[in-house]
Amino acid sequence: MKNDILYSFRRCPYAIRARWALLICEIKVEIREIDLKNKPLDFLDYSKTKTVPILIKKNSEVIEESLEIILWALSESKKEDIKLIYFPESKKEAIFEIINENDNEFKYHLDRFKYSTRYKNIDEEFHFTNAIKYIKKWNELLAKNKYFFGDSPTIADWSIWPFVRQFRIACENQKRTNYLESSIKNWLDSFEKNREFKSLMYKYELWEPYSRKNYFPCN
Repeated sequence: MKNDILYSFRRCPYAIRARWALLICEIKVEIREIDLKNKPLDFLDYSKTKTVPILIKKNSEVIEESLEIILWALSESKKEDIKLIYFPESKKEAIFEIINENDNEFKYHLDRFKYSTRYKNIDEEFHFTNAIKYIKKWNELLAKNKYFFGDSPTIADWSIWPFVRQFRIACENQKRTNYLESSIKNWLDSFEKNREFKSLMYKYELWEPYSRKNYFPCN
């Protein structure tokens, strides 16, 4: 295997945060964009969880969790002091704590708010109200600093902004207003208006076993 391979789905927030890490860490991979409703057999053979993203390393080792892909990208990057900048030792515990809060609490309510028809006996308003509690809590942090832990982003910011973006999109689709306060809105804008965002969200053709190889980043 000449290149590390990333199985991805463009709009998935877990895949977005993995791609963002690869982009910032300047790690080039072969990317395989898949249809989650028609998952290719190659992907299913590699993945135990059957979800994206997964990374197949050159030595055939499989990384199935997006956070693990982020940490791998940091370890592989040739950029000077990148771990010190984005994953400082003094903030590791707080970083993991807020990521866990997003992945296991906010995401629970976000899914049931955004996809309420997929669940039985769901009170959409209840889950919106509980999701907003995390948005407000994070806004308080961002009112003090540009990013969660200071004036520079960490992997906590990388890991959470795609989910806040998904929440914003869900609110827009439901014609809701006043769902993001100014600090968290500016924080989200800093990623969506970043010059790398276009590359991050480039629309690749769906991968098939005999497709030509595509690479991420595309440039």
